[in-house]
Amino acid sequence: MPKEPPFSQAPEPFLQAARALFETHACVSAVANRHIESQGLTPAQFDVLATLGDTPGMTCKQLGQGTLITKGTLTGVLDRLEAKGLIRREHGSCDSRQIFVSLTPAGEKVFNETFQPHIDYLAQFWDRMPPERQQQLAELLQELQSAFRCPPQQA
Repeated sequence: MPKEPPFSQAPEPFLQAARALFETHACVSAVANRHIESQGLTPAQFDVLATLGDTPGMTCKQLGQGTLITKGTLTGVLDRLEAKGLIRREHGSCDSRQIFVSLTPAGEKVFNETFQPHIDYLAQFWDRMPPERQQQLAELLQELQSAFRCPPQQA
């Protein structure tokens, strides 16, 4: 039986790009998450604080759309942040089913102490790539994301 070529040598050109994308995602996530955790937050908690920071707050629906957290995970993250005293949840004034989430003063303090330092930490890695290449990468990734958001019709 013939041996299959290694993944990186497979004939489909997209497989090499896919592998590079997946490996890069894992590497970037590991580095970023380690730094966030050194700040005493989970990546999901940081995502919520970063999304709420410098805003008057937002609905749970808006927060779900603005973060990289699934709806099922978001509730638990909000519960833990509320228990730490970093966010508050209030029912909407027009619609009591709507929940409005905002940072408490303690949450704003944590946001101010962690957000910019994390951006500065990540910048030291991104600065190794010229801004034009970063822009090119962003455009290519957006193109790829669009392709997967509108998959081809199945026969």
